[in-house]
Amino acid sequence: MKRGPRNDIPFEYSIPRLKKEFETIGKSQGWWDIDSPIVLAVSGGSDSVAMLWMFAELWKGKLIIAHLEHGIRGSESRKDAIFVSEMAASFGLPLVSESRDVPGLLRKGESLEDGARRIRYKFLENTRASAGGWGIAVAHTSDDAAETFLHNLIRGSGVRGLTGIQEKRGFIFRPLLSFSRDFLRRMLNTYNIPWREDSTNTDTAYLRNRIRKSLLPFLESRFNPGVKEHILGTAADMTYYRQKEEMLQDSLFSAAERKVPFSSYSCGLDVIRKLGDAEMSVFFRGVGRKIGLRTLSRERTQSLVRLARSSGSWCFQWQREMFVFCSSPFVSWVDPDILNRLDHSGACFPLEGERGKFAWNKWIFFWEKRETAFHSVGPVHAILPECGSVRVFALSDSNLREKFIAPSWGNDVFPALFIGDHEWVPFWGKQGRTGIQKKNTAAVHLRAAFPNLGGEKMNDHGIQSCRSSDS
Repeated sequence: MKRGPRNDIPFEYSIPRLKKEFETIGKSQGWWDIDSPIVLAVSGGSDSVAMLWMFAELWKGKLIIAHLEHGIRGSESRKDAIFVSEMAASFGLPLVSESRDVPGLLRKGESLEDGARRIRYKFLENTRASAGGWGIAVAHTSDDAAETFLHNLIRGSGVRGLTGIQEKRGFIFRPLLSFSRDFLRRMLNTYNIPWREDSTNTDTAYLRNRIRKSLLPFLESRFNPGVKEHILGTAADMTYYRQKEEMLQDSLFSAAERKVPFSSYSCGLDVIRKLGDAEMSVFFRGVGRKIGLRTLSRERTQSLVRLARSSGSWCFQWQREMFVFCSSPFVSWVDPDILNRLDHSGACFPLEGERGKFAWNKWIFFWEKRETAFHSVGPVHAILPECGSVRVFALSDSNLREKFIAPSWGNDVFPALFIGDHEWVPFWGKQGRTGIQKKNTAAVHLRAAFPNLGGEKMNDHGIQSCRSSDS
């Protein structure tokens, strides 16, 4: 597989010149002098093969090749896997290769492109974690960065999308962003290194391929041969504004957040209405970034801002599995599938013994019978007269709908608890007359833990922020 170089190697492709540039990149990104292994994401295409060759020839650290056969292109993708296996063997490098049926593993409403990316990066991260790797190298080039800028510009992206492709984020880093695709292919030809062509790269049904095959060449030939360099320069300038925006988003995210059960995120309506339209757009994009949602176009973001300024309740579909509900005083991001999986019927729980707990619709209630000398009411605690049982009903019950106020989207899953003729609605802190006036009165002390749907731990007060999406 590995072949010898030509005799007439141009200086720009010479080993000393390439090593000097690669070392500069490695020191800048922090991986040049590390001892831990690096995982190389190798598909078999020219860019990833060029990355493999450069690491194998120019860097002396530990390498692991990772290849995911995604089951999209049939025999062609299986041949890619064989090619990568032979390439790994020719360099004497360990290979982690897996096959997945990506079309069969798509989530509800997920596109093939998004699903393939999610599954691929999960595979790469598992490979890195298993090997204790420093990071994962992916072979995006300067062409990819320019194409991403145009792709996001056409879709109406905000500042975040106009920074192109980030050089490093988390464990992912991109050592080839300063190289063009043409340069890398000429380099491979110089050293007689083969690669595989992906037939889907010529399919103009994909917007990115139309940008690559039609738009960029048109701009270069008809307007400015250096248009790609100007795009990359603008994207670099936008990085400054992206950093400023993310700092503002983090600040607003924390300041506006309100803990509402069953929501991936909730904020106070009064807080966000104090923001200007531009700041509110930044805030909404930040919420999506924090909870792992797709980026909204500028037009849809502006529609959400207009809704937030309107009066009354409203609902906005962010993506297929996430809705934004406004039910004063909160705006909440909620996955309807979570609500639909719950049992909305009421239940009765006996209070046998001195203490215990019971569950209803993912809520967990802790109770204890004891003497009390005070009347204390809070959002997660209540004191009610001693009785033999507790009845729990959803607020959607016709007899309760007018009595208690909760977000309209949550009526079926927010509980009202009754002991005798006294009631308590956790989280909202609504408690009926208890009649507890005297010292040393027997009472049932109740504490509610909010639903834990995201696998996170309860805090000291039983308050839980329920996140349902991957970030």
